[in-house]
Amino acid sequence: MAFGVLGSHASEQPAGTVFLEDSQDGMHTILVPSPSNSPNDPLNMSRIRKELYFLTLLFGACVTGALGPVLVPAFGIVSQTFQTPLSKVALLNGSLILGLGVSSYFSAIISDLWGRRIIFVLTSILLVVSNIWAAVSQGYESLLAARVFQGLAMGPCFSLAGTSCVNDVFFLHQRGRRVGLWNFAVIVSVNIAPVISGYLIVDMGWRWAFWFLAVAFAVGLIMVVFFLPETKWDRDEITSSVVGNEKTKKAEKAAPDVETAPVIAPWKKTCGVQHLQFASSKELLPSLVSPILMLRHPVVVWGCIMWSITFTWVIVLGTVADQIFGAPPYNLDATQVGLVIGIAPLVGSALGTLISGWMSDLAAHYMSAFNGGLYEPEFRLVVIVPSAITMTAGAFGLGDAIEHARSTMVCCVFLALINFGVGAGCTGIVTYTNDVCLDRAGSAFGLAMVCLHLLQDQH
Repeated sequence: MAFGVLGSHASEQPAGTVFLEDSQDGMHTILVPSPSNSPNDPLNMSRIRKELYFLTLLFGACVTGALGPVLVPAFGIVSQTFQTPLSKVALLNGSLILGLGVSSYFSAIISDLWGRRIIFVLTSILLVVSNIWAAVSQGYESLLAARVFQGLAMGPCFSLAGTSCVNDVFFLHQRGRRVGLWNFAVIVSVNIAPVISGYLIVDMGWRWAFWFLAVAFAVGLIMVVFFLPETKWDRDEITSSVVGNEKTKKAEKAAPDVETAPVIAPWKKTCGVQHLQFASSKELLPSLVSPILMLRHPVVVWGCIMWSITFTWVIVLGTVADQIFGAPPYNLDATQVGLVIGIAPLVGSALGTLISGWMSDLAAHYMSAFNGGLYEPEFRLVVIVPSAITMTAGAFGLGDAIEHARSTMVCCVFLALINFGVGAGCTGIVTYTNDVCLDRAGSAFGLAMVCLHLLQDQH
């Protein structure tokens, strides 16, 4: 193995280790997974269908990312409206995150049993209904219940969209940029939502924030119905046993044999229920437990811890921003605090996710070519280096700037550095675990969301 990647002493190579480049010239990329000849294979979708599919995932990530912090600027107003202490109003976000953690875990399980499309359709409907519910709620308990259901409906857009859904449709050498764009949509929407909702709430009231989100989720539902087909495909797993000889490499590059595609009723294909079968108790129980058993895999544990800690920076910075910049010596008002904690992280996150996604695919290409065409998932971890450097520099710099009361602009530079590192780090972590976990990537990310919830409880 090259670049310090340890070799396996077993007869088979680790999962995700495949030939990606032609070792003869390094100029020809081998398609991994190898597409079948079936017209139903998601890998054979046309370019425009793939882009519309991915656009739907990005739109869902943006709107669901905004749903979490949308009410933060209105905590004081909601407290007055329902005559409820701020400590209880803060539970409106905690309850949503609790629901999100639960649904992220179960979304991957359900999608593996019944398919992707059906769960996206059902949760999109629930998102529309729960936002209307929140907009018309007449009491704190009603709004709290609506937030729980919102969290339960958000799971697929987090645990599936950037993992299993990307793996279903895109080849290995294309996934880095796609995961980077998905991370961009999530992180940027989390950062910018309080800024936009702050102006909206001041002008029109907090209920209108949910009305606008209900409309946005209705648009998302339409996009899911028309642009998000069923992509669960029961292909034979790409062999992870790599034999270092030319015969094997030629076999991997060769066109696949013609397959006899199963006949799917048109109405089932349109509705996306071709995988919908009621599992027996013998099948259901192992499916419910199997994600937990994945914690035996060091990569899954590493991914859960690293992603949770990295993404927690976004939440922590948003939580303490008002305490830092709303107090002396800065004395910024709520709108100015929103701009500081929104715009600077937005710029940093955008650059971090987009650049790291491009770097991830580029590193996979060139390092595989240098390694005799053999691709290792660890090649994706190159982007962790700039992530660690910028997060460390940004954190220490921001602490020093606050301690010495440096200008707001200086603080914004360090906020952007931290969020650049967050965006790059999240992209590297997700692309790496995607390539190692393969068809179980959604379950692995669901566990990461549960880990994030546990960390926030401690916070």
